[in-house]
Amino acid sequence: MSKASALLELVSKRRSEIDPAYHHLHSFDEGIWDCEHVVPWTKSACNLDAAVMIIGQDWASEKFLREPKYNTPERISAREAAGQDEYLPTNRRLKSLLRNHFSMDFAQTYATDVLVFIKPGTMSGNVPMKDMVYCAERYTLPQIRVVKPSMAICLGAKTFNSLRRAMGMADLKLSDAWSSFGHSVDRCTGTEIYGVPHTGGLGHANAGGMEKVNQVWGRLAVRFAELTGRSRLD
Repeated sequence: MSKASALLELVSKRRSEIDPAYHHLHSFDEGIWDCEHVVPWTKSACNLDAAVMIIGQDWASEKFLREPKYNTPERISAREAAGQDEYLPTNRRLKSLLRNHFSMDFAQTYATDVLVFIKPGTMSGNVPMKDMVYCAERYTLPQIRVVKPSMAICLGAKTFNSLRRAMGMADLKLSDAWSSFGHSVDRCTGTEIYGVPHTGGLGHANAGGMEKVNQVWGRLAVRFAELTGRSRLD
């Protein structure tokens, strides 16, 4: 089976979900977010042969998609085309970090989110770990095994540890999720999985600021070069 066909099977599985605790992608804006990807974020980063996979926690919340100031016709149109909101600092910082440390554009990666639903409440709302692990087992690990990247970078501790739990491993502190190598390896693909501070404002603040975040990404870029035999300037 081709990579594209395997991923479409995951899309079909996601469309069959009926969990009443969450909203589904087709539940908003006449279904325009229910795209041919597991989550809309992948629209802008769908390289099926990517050496780097970026994994976020979740795509959007109910309040964000209902709030008029975030949903002008222009903003909705741009979000539909790109699968992401270009105005959000989270996305801007992530792209800058990829360029500065991996010499990559976002489009050269494969990006996805663990949670395949739209969460109730606000963008900063909590997602129970049991739901994260459920989605990591059913959707995130299968995507890793289809794409087979050399490295997967998880944004935030909960995202990272949901993958750890899905692989039968114990949680790690975020400071341990990037500071040593080879601790979280998918046994099927050899993909090394790491956690970094979330690229949102709170994640950067909790990490100790941009200087600290740059150190984290710089360290992973060195490891990526070792894994792939690439120069950081390639």
